[in-house]
Amino acid sequence: MSYIPQYTINEKIRSNLQEIERLKDQIRGSGILPEVEASVRLRASVESIHSSTSIEGNPLSANEVRAVITSDGALTKEEYAKIEVQNYKNALDYIDKRRHGSSDITLEDVLELHRIITDRLLSKSRSGKIRQNPVYIENQDHEVVYTAIAPDKVKPALEELLDWVRKSQFFIHPVIIAAIIHFRIAAIHPFADGNGRTARALTSLFLALNQYDCKGSLVLDSYYASDRKAYYAILQLLNGKNYAFSVKSDLTPWLEYFTDGFLTSLHVLEAEIRMINLALPKSKTNNLSREDQDILSYVSKFGSINISEAEQIIPEIGRRSIQRRLKGLVDSDYLEMIGETHETKYVLKNK
Repeated sequence: MSYIPQYTINEKIRSNLQEIERLKDQIRGSGILPEVEASVRLRASVESIHSSTSIEGNPLSANEVRAVITSDGALTKEEYAKIEVQNYKNALDYIDKRRHGSSDITLEDVLELHRIITDRLLSKSRSGKIRQNPVYIENQDHEVVYTAIAPDKVKPALEELLDWVRKSQFFIHPVIIAAIIHFRIAAIHPFADGNGRTARALTSLFLALNQYDCKGSLVLDSYYASDRKAYYAILQLLNGKNYAFSVKSDLTPWLEYFTDGFLTSLHVLEAEIRMINLALPKSKTNNLSREDQDILSYVSKFGSINISEAEQIIPEIGRRSIQRRLKGLVDSDYLEMIGETHETKYVLKNK
């Protein structure tokens, strides 16, 4: 049996999608400098990690989150909270590297993101593994409010979802698909713990693979965290009391909520970029090509790049063209070369 979500693209959703496209193109064409983009992406990482983990009760403040993800990984006594934050940062790193590969989300992606997110927080028998037991979600009064799908049906349900994503991505808007991925992972509840974080991370991965996350600068999790009651309320309403109800739900209200959040997050990012550009000196212009910016963005995130990695992030141009671009960035004092000829890496040049 194949999965077919039920929903209607009403006028509100259609209007949101049109404005999303306009703002996305505006942000893409804003031409912010690579060093500024690196700063924006660090802010986005901090905000996304803080928001996604705080939704489920992580007590660390945004400043404490920044300290954890920019440290050398050493952890103090607040073990669980800091490990949770570090894991989510590792999940975002996985997404950043994965964005340059295959465009299809796989079951391996789902399991690997969960493994990263729950590393050292769950036993190895449960981290990155589909649950073997039933799941019953209780409210504060310990009353069962949701019964998830039976364990033996979790993998088929995930495969049906991923098959629908593969077939739908050619004719359904990526933001709509992302919204349905988010909802369905939460409904299936495939793991013993960490389902919410995995659902949000998998949504981010899909948006990254389809170039709808503004190269990692868009933060959706803050919208959910800003009103957790509304976030959980809409999910609970459409999930009903059990999985059988959720699979037949009309997801139109969720798509309205999700596209509202997506649009709000784009407005926040657009305003941030506009303020940054206004603050820059008039003479500080960006004459770099989009390919050059992609290379510098990768180096800013991961510390270095080699020829093979550059071929992965800009596969549309040949190896010789990539070598010329890297040389041009070296000559322009953006990058410097380190290592021997066959092991050459390029790193940001200290200015």
